[in-house]
Amino acid sequence: MSQYPPPGQYPPPGQYPPPGPYQGQPNYWQESPKGKGLAITTLVLGIIAILSCWTLVGGYLFGTLAIIFGLIAFAKTRSGAAGGTGMAVTGLILGVISLVAAILLSIVGWSFFVNSGGKDFLDCVNKAGDDQTKVDQCARDWNPTLENKYSVTITPPPAPTR
Repeated sequence: MSQYPPPGQYPPPGQYPPPGPYQGQPNYWQESPKGKGLAITTLVLGIIAILSCWTLVGGYLFGTLAIIFGLIAFAKTRSGAAGGTGMAVTGLILGVISLVAAILLSIVGWSFFVNSGGKDFLDCVNKAGDDQTKVDQCARDWNPTLENKYSVTITPPPAPTR
């Protein structure tokens, strides 16, 4: 028995892909795809960083990671080892913006805290130790400072009714 099909049962011509330019020669017109994984990671980290920069931890953590991954991805794209230059640069810029925003928010928040007497309040609470009556006295002393400085009235939460 022959391993070839009988004549007339061959598939019709034209259903096979055309051969390459030369047998054994690579197709130079077709570029090999380059990995964009680092660039995508940088972009995602940059977006998360910019969305969470007001939480400070998100701004510092994700911003720093976006900058680190962005520098690595940008270096790889410049050397031609990877693709996604635009994504890498965008993620890097978003990481820098979120890190700067987190630093500015930290400075503004700390100055607000110090100007409102928060540092004095923390010193008082630390000196009070475990004595709850002294801690309560610290809070009572701090409330008028906030009320006078910002013209707000701090009221205690309503007591639960039974």
